[in-house]
Amino acid sequence: MQDVVPIKVYEYLAMGKPVISTALPGVMKEFNNENGISYVKDPIEVLKKALNINIDREGEKARKFAASCDWSKITSEFEQQLENVTLTNQSK
Repeated sequence: MQDVVPIKVYEYLAMGKPVISTALPGVMKEFNNENGISYVKDPIEVLKKALNINIDREGEKARKFAASCDWSKITSEFEQQLENVTLTNQSK
């Protein structure tokens, strides 16, 4: 599963906490670059990014994004993906 999105990312965003993450495919796909998340390539970049982040601005972006997410939307999308996989496997 390359598109893993840890639930804690949603929790941090809902609290208005900017997130610094490695560039995990699932996280990048789900949150893009404008939703309170900054991406780094290696651990050394984390401190540089943390020292330069605008907590208020990024925190507000995080809260707005988290407010647009709810469990019904997330589970509906997940169910649709499962149905697509099931139908694809049945047609083989």
